[in-house]
Amino acid sequence: MDVNQFTPRNQELQKYIDSFYILTHPENEKEVSYLTFPTLFSVVAAVLNAKSSVSSERITTTYSSSVSLDTSLVCRFNKPICFKYQGKIKEVCIYFKPLGLNAFLQKPLESYSSSFFDKFIPFSDYEITMQKILELDDIDSISIKIEEYWIKKRIGFEHPFLFDSIHKIQENPKIKTSELASSYNISQKTLITHFKRHLCKTPTEFKKILRFRKALTKMQSANKKTRLTELSYMIDFFDQSHMVGDFKSLTGISPKAFFKKLKCIENSNIHWIFT
Repeated sequence: MDVNQFTPRNQELQKYIDSFYILTHPENEKEVSYLTFPTLFSVVAAVLNAKSSVSSERITTTYSSSVSLDTSLVCRFNKPICFKYQGKIKEVCIYFKPLGLNAFLQKPLESYSSSFFDKFIPFSDYEITMQKILELDDIDSISIKIEEYWIKKRIGFEHPFLFDSIHKIQENPKIKTSELASSYNISQKTLITHFKRHLCKTPTEFKKILRFRKALTKMQSANKKTRLTELSYMIDFFDQSHMVGDFKSLTGISPKAFFKKLKCIENSNIHWIFT
């Protein structure tokens, strides 16, 4: 299996998209399975000539000559998901920054998602266009066409307090939801409603995943040599037991076991455990 990751060349797209990758799994290669973990990004994927079967914790993508394109949106999962690829697979996967995908959609993000893995067809020309793009042979050409398509779909997105809320949480993940709501003279219920509507996460879920992802970045930059006790205070956990509890909740295993098994693409936000 080959994974080629790209950062958008278009400066306008960089405001909304963190990165995207093109995955190819040859026909003669044995099946591949990996665990992926909760993220702050909204992840949009399209797979050529494939169909996906979904269980409570596993997505199996299989080559199918009778299916032109399989599309999906992942934006509301709080536990590991196992992805399995069988047969010839060609996939593009786009990581939209928090609130980024809203800038391309006519309706709030929650209108497109009801589970941890949703069929995603945001535009009338989406399926046929993504199919034609993925049918191209050259990886660089695919990346260029993806950017050209998505920039044409940008309609923009503004909100009276969500962007600022995210900034405040990123600056201080320990901030209380009540304190955050009070800063905008709104109720906690209103704040939570808007987070769910446009991020498919509550403020508490957002903070929890943010700390987890900061820990991954810190350990990656330190080449996994940072002590867990030290890490817990560096990443705004209240203490080590708090970090262990969050890790077990989001990954199913302890931080020590998690970092021992973790694999990542160099300088990327892609963190997998192969099974």
